[in-house]
Amino acid sequence: MGSSTGGGPVIFILALFSVLSTSISQFSTCSDEFLQLKREKNITFCKKLPTLGAEFAWNYYDNQNETHIDILFGARLPSDTGSWLAWGVNPNQSPQMVGTRALIGIRQPNGTLALGTYNITADTKLGCKLQPSRIDVTVVSKHAEYVSSLDYFAITATLILPPEYNISRLNHVWQVGYDSDEMQPKKHPTNLPNVDSTETINLKNQETTCCIGKHRRHLRTVHGILNIVGWGTFLPIGVIIARYYRVYPNKFAWWFHFHVSCQIIGYSLGSIGWIIGLALGRASKHYSFQTHRLLAIFIFTFTTLQMLALRLKPKRKDEYRKFWDMYHHFLGYALLALISVNIFEGIAILKPHQLVWKWAYIGLLGILAIVTLGFETYSWCKFISDKKKKGQPTSTKS
Repeated sequence: MGSSTGGGPVIFILALFSVLSTSISQFSTCSDEFLQLKREKNITFCKKLPTLGAEFAWNYYDNQNETHIDILFGARLPSDTGSWLAWGVNPNQSPQMVGTRALIGIRQPNGTLALGTYNITADTKLGCKLQPSRIDVTVVSKHAEYVSSLDYFAITATLILPPEYNISRLNHVWQVGYDSDEMQPKKHPTNLPNVDSTETINLKNQETTCCIGKHRRHLRTVHGILNIVGWGTFLPIGVIIARYYRVYPNKFAWWFHFHVSCQIIGYSLGSIGWIIGLALGRASKHYSFQTHRLLAIFIFTFTTLQMLALRLKPKRKDEYRKFWDMYHHFLGYALLALISVNIFEGIAILKPHQLVWKWAYIGLLGILAIVTLGFETYSWCKFISDKKKKGQPTSTKS
């Protein structure tokens, strides 16, 4: 029996690692459809890219002054005309859209596929039209195909890279879009997976040496957790303590210390999350989420004003203390409502992973709501009971 009991945790840990390794392998292994295309094109290396469901395969051949690469790039796209698929390389220091030399395949109105070369400039991100143009990468051959039964769009090409492109540290970029005008692809969605579709890869050993999108995703996770825990959890708990433990229905001598502690912790965590959010916004200067950003600035500003009450609030004997109390309470409740709205606004940006965050936060709000409803019900019941007791006449002996 001892061995059976001791083996339980071991089996659980092994099962957990098995699930994790399976999920990781599923994430990193190319799909069966793409592997079939890879075999047909006689391409050796394959990699599932971290965003947009995109997949990438390649061969490389090193010569003295130049490198030849065969590439296969694909993703699932709807069969609607106008959809487009793009892959490119960037000779700059970091992987980014601006400066990319791209191959873009476009599904034409008549159902045919067109594949052209494009230079992605800063003007492109500002909304200027993107037209086919010559690039400094020699394209020996190129081809686009669409597998209707699988809704799978793929482009293949053989490229000759100039010396400034290092295949041991190659910046490559990919993208998908859903609208175009003949050979002019229209602006792609600005969801986070679209923004994160860049990385630096070593074509010789398939290792990703730099992935800005991956770092940003980690920072966004930290940003989201800090704000949900700080703004969205500790601040409401502090308000609940102040409302139900200050005087009525439960008078608790230490209520103010607990209230202030929750507010300080919540403000500190939320402020750190807000600073990370500003850094993320600065790093993605070509893409901004204005509503989320403006609400965050408003929340930080007025929450800071609320925190100043620790030192600047008027004394109880001051004539205008009751007006200050009204302002402090109203602003506090208004901020809690805005915080919830902005957390949902931030979660909506996290497509396609927003459902996990959304339901986790809804669960948290549900718990806070149940606790508040319980306290509120108890307060009213006690108020009615106390009122009835006060209304009863005092009994006297006959």
